Amino acid sequence: MTDAQILFIGFGLVATAIFAVVGSQLAPANPNTTIVPSERRWNWAGGAAFATVVSLGALFQSLGLDDGLPTGARIGGVGIGVMCAVLVALLAYVLNGDEDRGPRWRMTGIVFSAGMTVLAVVVKIVT
Repeated sequence: MTDAQILFIGFGLVATAIFAVVGSQLAPANPNTTIVPSERRWNWAGGAAFATVVSLGALFQSLGLDDGLPTGARIGGVGIGVMCAVLVALLAYVLNGDEDRGPRWRMTGIVFSAGMTVLAVVVKIVT
């Protein structure tokens, strides 16, 4: 394994843990109460962790880190693709404005992960 791969995996583990905690905090409470069941918190934490792993895996594949360090042109192209995924996720966030905070952010994360997956497929086809 190269240093870049080890650093990326380390970053991925930290990011996954952070987003799992955030996901558990966004879980909606039961109707008419402020209590969030622990099963729902775990469900939302797992979903956030899964989406993070999918997005980071797509980024890893898009950058071609399995073949060593990427070129500057590839980093730039993938950077533009990530910004497009962010733009689509922002659009999903705005279009779901009538939802509660948790479901709104969940949909935003799903759309971002889908955008990152599409980016990985397109980069694989082009290169």
